Amino acid sequence: MFYDILRAAPKPIIRWPVYTITGFVGLFIVVVLAMWVYSHLINGEIIGETGWIILGACMLRLLTVLMALASIQPWGEKLPHWMILSGLSGAASAQLIYPTAELVVKLLILAGWVDYSAQGLGNMTATGWFNLVAVWVIFGFPGLLFVKAAQNYQERKAIPRTWAWIGGLLGVSVLFLIGVLIG
Repeated sequence: MFYDILRAAPKPIIRWPVYTITGFVGLFIVVVLAMWVYSHLINGEIIGETGWIILGACMLRLLTVLMALASIQPWGEKLPHWMILSGLSGAASAQLIYPTAELVVKLLILAGWVDYSAQGLGNMTATGWFNLVAVWVIFGFPGLLFVKAAQNYQERKAIPRTWAWIGGLLGVSVLFLIGVLIG
């Protein structure tokens, strides 16, 4: 009987990952958009392909912040729970895949299991390692916070994990689609 009471108790809302996401990613968006506005609107640089990609990426990151906030705010209750869980999981997977892949490649290179080009992921100089850390700070750290927020939301709302998997696969798919469009 005591176990049933504990199991029936509502799961607490863990807010700190969402607030950290909001502050951290929000600051990133503000800085990047300020630089974009300064470059393109104030200095009059032509908005080329890269400019549009930067603007689009900032809008996608803003959407992820709103999805995270929807998971803990009363206004988020108006959205379908599966949509929020899928969005949180998609944001987590999209932000974690690149820094994780770069780390794995660097470790395989260090182990001598793969040959590498000195460019891109294979850059093993101090600059290459700095870039890896920067990618983890900009994408990996928020990705881990999205994982925590998604886990808490899934447990609180008792949503099938299937929606987390679907969201995760969609996040990776969208990231690859963006890569194809950029490339």
